[in-house]
Amino acid sequence: MHAFPLRQPSRWLVTALLLAVLSMLAVAPGGASASPKAKAAKARAAVARLNHASHVQRAADHRLVVKARVLKNCQRRHAGACKAQRRAVQSAGVRLHRAQRRLNRVARRQARRARTGATVSAPTITVSGQKLSWNAVSNVNRYVFVRKVPGQADQYSVVKGTSTTPPAVPGQTVRYSVRADASGSAWAQEVSITYPAVEVTPAPATSEPAPAPAPTPSVDLLAAPALTASGSSLAWSQVGDVTTYVLVRRISGQADQYTVVAGTSTTPAAVAGQTVRYSVRTAIDGSAWSSEVSITYPDAPAPAPAPAPAPAPAPVDGSFQMGLTAGTAHQYEISYLKAMGARTARLDFDINKPAANMASDIEAYAKAGIRPVLLATFYGRIPSTTEALNLATWAAAYGPGGTFWVGKNYPTSVMPTEIEFGNETSYSYQFSDNSMGTYAARAQSYAQRAKDAAVAITAANRNVGLLAIGDNAVNQSSWMTNLLKAVPNLADLVNGWTIHPYGPTWATR
Repeated sequence: MHAFPLRQPSRWLVTALLLAVLSMLAVAPGGASASPKAKAAKARAAVARLNHASHVQRAADHRLVVKARVLKNCQRRHAGACKAQRRAVQSAGVRLHRAQRRLNRVARRQARRARTGATVSAPTITVSGQKLSWNAVSNVNRYVFVRKVPGQADQYSVVKGTSTTPPAVPGQTVRYSVRADASGSAWAQEVSITYPAVEVTPAPATSEPAPAPAPTPSVDLLAAPALTASGSSLAWSQVGDVTTYVLVRRISGQADQYTVVAGTSTTPAAVAGQTVRYSVRTAIDGSAWSSEVSITYPDAPAPAPAPAPAPAPAPVDGSFQMGLTAGTAHQYEISYLKAMGARTARLDFDINKPAANMASDIEAYAKAGIRPVLLATFYGRIPSTTEALNLATWAAAYGPGGTFWVGKNYPTSVMPTEIEFGNETSYSYQFSDNSMGTYAARAQSYAQRAKDAAVAITAANRNVGLLAIGDNAVNQSSWMTNLLKAVPNLADLVNGWTIHPYGPTWATR
């Protein structure tokens, strides 16, 4: 085996290797010996990332507001038939949440780097009322601003200029700080603003805001509503003349759910066995989310045991009876109703119908052993007092003990005991104008006429009562709120309430 002698490296080779290593260190990203040019480029890239994240967050916020308004308009025209618009709001809400998280992440990362060695001095913040101002530093006109609301993640944004008035958060003390939108800038010493609490007095929830004068400058339309929970219901303070709000539902381990509410109250669907957190904001660009409230729902009850076979139907005794709605050809429908075993049927008559002109239909149903529920119809309008009083003649003639039955041998079980006052008058499809003021006035007028009818019916035949519409078909509690505002004791005057809970949302209705 031949051995070759080892040679010492030449002076030229050692010098070349040393220069290569030094060159690599000089351009190494983040290296202690990075060149000034590389540092400046890195700083510019960091600022660009922050500004891009801020732009994406603002665009996502605007998208949520736009989709919320589109859904509200759809609900006003087609209640319960806006699935695509609901999905769009949910998607926009998720996108905004992600954009805010990314902006916060970029801003926090820069803040950590600044703490290791700030090269740009911190501004000094001053507070005047609810306005924040600070001095300009390092010839910068953009600043990174942070809001720290109790119970919420810190919220970062990029502000142009040296002042801002952040949206108020009623009842909370919010801390603020600011720094230059430049790499290596230091945070200002925090200041705080304590916002006064706002009493929650929810207005009726409706599908369309009433015309209103422009808000005064003192009204902060970006302020967070004051949200409260009572039992299973939520209510919040109205912000200026805003009537469209975005509600978010948060359940641990599940995706957030976004919905749109027209008005200042709602009763969300229960989630058995869960503690659910809620927050709400106005459908206005840049508005603040309220502080969260939570509702703890009880566990779902155990399924009931299978019922024993039902006994044969007993004669009508005032207990619950399943009934059917007859078609417009009342007597033609009787054979079908009998075949289905109906003992009660809903028959509609125009509210102006003279009692004498109803006799043939009433007797035909009596012969079939079916008790009519008399529906007084007045499509697309509110009846007059005279029309409401006409229902007393129906009760006097056809109610138990009424004049029509004198000399006839029919059981009491076939004699009408309820008159229904209108069909779906609380729905929007019968009317072209469903604005806040018009809808509220319609409900109040309905209540007055229902009172007239109920009092007159009771005077004519105490065995007959009125059924009033209790269906909040156009968003939350507006209909019932205005009924009871006009006639506070209406529940004492009527025998019961009607509701038509259609579609997949029937349970919450």
